Amino acid sequence: MSNKYSGLIPASQREAPRYSQMLEAITSAFTKQQRVSSSLVSSFDLDKAIGVQLDVIGKWIGGTRRIFAPIEDYFFSFDRESLGFDYGYWKNRYDSEYGYVDLDDDNFRTVLRAKIGANNWNGTSQTLPAILQSIYPKKDILISFTDNQDMTMTVTVKGKSISTITKEIIRQGYLAIKPAGITVNYEITEG
Repeated sequence: MSNKYSGLIPASQREAPRYSQMLEAITSAFTKQQRVSSSLVSSFDLDKAIGVQLDVIGKWIGGTRRIFAPIEDYFFSFDRESLGFDYGYWKNRYDSEYGYVDLDDDNFRTVLRAKIGANNWNGTSQTLPAILQSIYPKKDILISFTDNQDMTMTVTVKGKSISTITKEIIRQGYLAIKPAGITVNYEITEG
C-alpha cells in the first residue's frame, strides 16, 4: 500500500487482499488531500509566492499591487534602443508622465512586508527599527528613523541604487509605519 494508513490494518485483516484494496481506494483520496494541503503552506509563503499567489496574500494583508507612479519605458527616447524609432510612443503635450502601474513581485513583496510590519507594530519607538529593517531583508536598502520631538519623524532610506518605482513607493507612503497623528518626512539617499 502506498499510504500511511496501511500500517494501521489489524494483523487479522492483513492477509485479506480485497480488504487491503478497499482500504487503499478509500484512504488514497485522504492522502492526496493531505499532500495538497501541505503544499499550500509553502505556495502562499510571502518569500516564495509569485504572481496570483502574491495577489491573494495582498488581499489577506490589505495591500494593493497597483500604484500611481511615473510611466517608464513607454515614450520615445534617443537614449534607449528599445524605445527608438518604431518602438516607443511619441509623447503628446497632453499625455501624462504618470499613470497606474502594477508593481512587479519584488516591489509588491516589499509593500506587503511594510503592511505586515504596520499591522503588527505596537507603536513604540523601541520596536520600530526591527520592523523597518524587515522590509528589506537583503539589506540592500537600509531604513532608519529619527523622532524630531515636534509631532514629526524623519525616515531615512539609504541604498546604493534605488529604482524610480521604489522611490515612488516610499514617497507615496506605501512603506509608512507611523504613529497616528505624526507627520513623516522622507529622505532618500543613494550612493
